[in-house]
Amino acid sequence: MATGKDSLLLLIPSTVIETLLVIASHLSSERPVTIFLYAFSINFVILAIWNVFIYPFFVNPLRHLPTVHGHLIGAKVFMRHPRGQITVDWLRSIPNDGLIHFREALNFSFLIATNHRALMDVLNTNSYDFVKPPGARAFLARGLGYGLILSEGDAHRAQRKAVTPAFTMRNIRAMYPLMWTKTQLFLKQLEKEIRLHPEPGTPSGGPVGCLEISGWANRLTLDIIGPAAIGRDFQSLENENDPVSQNYTAILKPSVELLVLFGASLLFPQWIVRNIPCKANFTLPRKVNYLRRVFHEILVEKRELLAREKSDQEPAEGDILGTMMRGGEFSDSELVDQMLTILAAGHETTAGALTWCCYHLSKEPHIQEKLREEIRATIPSADAPVTWQDLEGMPYLNGVIQEVLRLYPTVPMSGREAIRDTTVAGKKVPKGTTIVLCPQSVNRSYEFWGETADDFLPERWIDTDKEGKQVPNKHGGASTNFAQITFLHGPRACIGKDFAKAEFRCAVAGLFGQFHLELEDPTQKITFGGTLTTQPIEGMHLKLTKLEDWVA
Repeated sequence: MATGKDSLLLLIPSTVIETLLVIASHLSSERPVTIFLYAFSINFVILAIWNVFIYPFFVNPLRHLPTVHGHLIGAKVFMRHPRGQITVDWLRSIPNDGLIHFREALNFSFLIATNHRALMDVLNTNSYDFVKPPGARAFLARGLGYGLILSEGDAHRAQRKAVTPAFTMRNIRAMYPLMWTKTQLFLKQLEKEIRLHPEPGTPSGGPVGCLEISGWANRLTLDIIGPAAIGRDFQSLENENDPVSQNYTAILKPSVELLVLFGASLLFPQWIVRNIPCKANFTLPRKVNYLRRVFHEILVEKRELLAREKSDQEPAEGDILGTMMRGGEFSDSELVDQMLTILAAGHETTAGALTWCCYHLSKEPHIQEKLREEIRATIPSADAPVTWQDLEGMPYLNGVIQEVLRLYPTVPMSGREAIRDTTVAGKKVPKGTTIVLCPQSVNRSYEFWGETADDFLPERWIDTDKEGKQVPNKHGGASTNFAQITFLHGPRACIGKDFAKAEFRCAVAGLFGQFHLELEDPTQKITFGGTLTTQPIEGMHLKLTKLEDWVA
């Protein structure tokens, strides 16, 4: 009767056994180094065969999930713009129970979370079972540092706890006067710009002109987040050559090189990615080092101010940096990382939202006109003061910004990698699996939004109270908060989402109250691009007409 070992040998073809015996007899006369190289090569081949051809199709517990098949599926999901757009149709056409499975070129598995239960498990219930994919995290940290966005585990919990007090609704609402003052300056600068570059055929210096709006949007939001976050007004609205603004623009501007480096970071270690011979690998460290030097100088000044505050018993200005420094949880290097992160996230995303708002409302002027009517009925003129009640109480304004955030998420896709075996939507998910979170598709899901998912309908965010008055709502008619994941949810939700909405309200109210907007070239095709955020590669070139009758 054959033993267990003999039974195992019976399963191996005799030709394979003979080949192994020949290799063994040959190796017996070789040097140790040669034997090591042979063993390493054989193990590498066996491991590759297992990982690429056997495990994905015969062992992986995810193989039974609804799966998208095709060539270079992963590349299409992660590299085609706008990122995540290909998955919109998957959510609508592939029956699933919360997870859709696809494989990339080497057959590594990815999952897309599609319904309330799956999104809640990843973002809330089991959120600390997941981290940002290490390769993407390492690449993004080159520009943003390991601040709140890129920290994980206990470090993230501590940082979030330290920063949260600065983002209470009370503190944000106290910042509306700053936001509105900067918006008023923004409008004056836009008027100067269009008078310098009037539309052909209009009188020189007339109230109609053309400009690229995304750059101006970035300068506005940087001038808001600067004083609010670190107590520094960069005055980039008045100085287009402001070096902080220019360096941030260079870091975050869409480029093929940055996208290639980002993609390479998903496959290779950073020491390899950093040595790829391309311009971005030389300019990125230089730009980031400049910003780090500036923020370190601000840090030194802030420390001196806090020392005077302690001696004088008078509080210094209540910006986010001061709040973090008083807590004492961060080293100087960590504080600089936080400044890099907060300033980038605090101005880039809102500027992107404003840019896409201008784009959409230029294409649908009837929405623009209805919005302007509400703005002017609430705010008597661009020079008038406003309160948070004015801006948060305008139903149509809030409906417009919610639809922009839903249909044009500035971060259209992000990923989470399981750091331990876990469960999502009742399915076992092995350690190392990457789950794709895709606002671009979830925010347009028929399951959440019905047949009007692709339609820009501010009215869905408006209710009528018992007295027949229209009031804003926060759900858009969807049955769950997870129907819109632009800011994510749970412990890793964007901590500055209410701040972003506040400055977005101010900017939209001022811009559309003062100007009528059109696309400079209505036939121009807008190309969605960007590495982390979605930006128009060609810029957003608009024709602005100042409307003279908005007066007190």
